[in-house]
Amino acid sequence: MKALHWLLSRTFTYISLVMAFVAIYLIGDDMGKLFLYFVLPFYVVSLAFQLIAPKVKAPLEKNELMTDIISNSVTIAVVNTIQTWGVGVVFALSSSSLLIHYGILDAEFGLASFPYWAQVALGLLIMDFFFYVTHRMAHEIPFFWNFHAIHHCAHRVTFMNAYRVHPVDAMFRRYIPLFFMMLTGISHEAFIAASIIGSVLSTVTHLNVDLRHGWFNYIFATNENHRWHHSTKMSEAKNFSIITIWDHLFGTFYLPRDRDMPTKIGLGDETDYPLHNYWQQLVEPFRTKKIEEKKPQVTSAQEELLS
Repeated sequence: MKALHWLLSRTFTYISLVMAFVAIYLIGDDMGKLFLYFVLPFYVVSLAFQLIAPKVKAPLEKNELMTDIISNSVTIAVVNTIQTWGVGVVFALSSSSLLIHYGILDAEFGLASFPYWAQVALGLLIMDFFFYVTHRMAHEIPFFWNFHAIHHCAHRVTFMNAYRVHPVDAMFRRYIPLFFMMLTGISHEAFIAASIIGSVLSTVTHLNVDLRHGWFNYIFATNENHRWHHSTKMSEAKNFSIITIWDHLFGTFYLPRDRDMPTKIGLGDETDYPLHNYWQQLVEPFRTKKIEEKKPQVTSAQEELLS
């Protein structure tokens, strides 16, 4: 059993990506079938792996699981449904790019004229650049942080709270990157492939499993570097992208070699914050005046003492 765990901890992400490529090759761009035959089983296996071999074994807090279940359900029912409808409308046009559709950009300059593999790679890079931008805005601009704070209020990073998000925050950080990727004129097939690969990578970032990635940590976001993003220390709460090239370029990559976990995960100040009440979290951004003060506020001297 230990040997199997050792092997899976070092190969799980790679196996998942290979299976994603195989599913895309065999099924094509039928999102319904891809979800049914790959994405859903992948989620089940990921959750099972987390339950069998959790890295953080602390017991669940009161109402923690229910909050995550409700948030996941709302995200799937509302955010995902609107996304599916919007993507369908755009691809129903003569081109996936509104710029091309309205004659602003010539079709020969669209990504659809590129080889399939290049479309997928460039589509992922472009989508992730705007994910980096919106994600960083969600941390550094008080208005957006008011909504994004919900995602950071959990005291552990797990598969279940990956979608512990406010719908406004989810739409902002998801729709804008997708919109800009679609402006490139990417083909429907490449768009679906990029979305599936992105889904695998984003799921891995929140797995509460002791995965080991080595060099892969410096190219793609993993749970090893993303858990630092949830640290209560401002100097550690970085790593905003999925493809870490953007964090390297803009100086926000963080992965210490002497520790593998932050001292504390969550909000800096949790006073009166509804940690595990989804319905109160929905209205929290509208009723609080200075929620930005709940962001981690730790001085350099204090950090040295805590380290």
